Amino acid sequence: MANKIIIEFQNGFQGVCRNESGSSLEVAPDKWRPYELLQTALASCMYSTFLDVVNKKKLDYDKVVIAVDGEKIDDIPSFLKKVDITFTVHGANKEDEKILARFEKSLKLAEKYCSIYNTLNKIAELNSTLIFK
Repeated sequence: MANKIIIEFQNGFQGVCRNESGSSLEVAPDKWRPYELLQTALASCMYSTFLDVVNKKKLDYDKVVIAVDGEKIDDIPSFLKKVDITFTVHGANKEDEKILARFEKSLKLAEKYCSIYNTLNKIAELNSTLIFK
């Protein structure tokens, strides 16, 4: 499956990225920076996969908040060294150990099947955590 984006930069690092559906995103030092976009891609890919799994398992929750904390090596060329991904699930039944275990399994499957996770896992240490609130 091919995905195409087009990003147009003005003179300097001020750009607008557009996808095939026409949505846009500003890329600039005071807007979205490249590593933030990479972290966003990782979180959204993992959540999409996680969502597929929890829907199949018929697990209920109110929302999921994902925090991605990346550490990069500042050598040239720079690359990711370590990424911590924290999924905080709100509104799930925290009293039922079987349900919590099914959410844990869902996160492990998201790691296994998320293409961006697997791409980044080749160059960086990736750690995922699941928290219930």
